[in-house]
Formats: sequence, C-alpha cells, structure tokens
Amino acid sequence: MARYIFIVSLQHRVLYDYLLQRFSDDQNAQVILDHRSAKRRQAEVPVVLERRQADRRQQPDISEELRRRSVAVVTIP
Repeated sequence: MARYIFIVSLQHRVLYDYLLQRFSDDQNAQVILDHRSAKRRQAEVPVVLERRQADRRQQPDISEELRRRSVAVVTIP
C-alpha cells in the first residue's frame, strides 16, 4: 500500500489544520508544513569546488505545486 505525504504551504495554516484532522486516523498519510524559505546558498561569492553532485529532491516540482495549489502530495510506493 502506498504512503502519502501532504506538504502544505506555510501561508495556509487552515488547510494544514484541516488535513491534519482529516487524515488523523490514516496510518498511510502524513501532513507537514513546508518550512523552506529560500535556497540555502544565497551568497554571490563564487564557489571554488561545488560539492553537491545533484539536487537531492526527488520531485523538484513540489515548490511549483505549493505556489499554485497551496499543497503538494508526495506518493511513496
């Protein structure tokens, strides 16, 4: 059975509270608030050696979903 993670925009606390209540009895659902505020590397100073090999996020379109719909749903098979 798949698991679902609902990531809710920080600006939509009412939606977060609703989803928490709605899925409180569902063992396969988790509701979290998105606390990301910006990309971590903000300095304009050039980096001598880039240590990151790739973006760690599996679904980089989550940020776009949060902007458009206030919630993103991640399915874990």
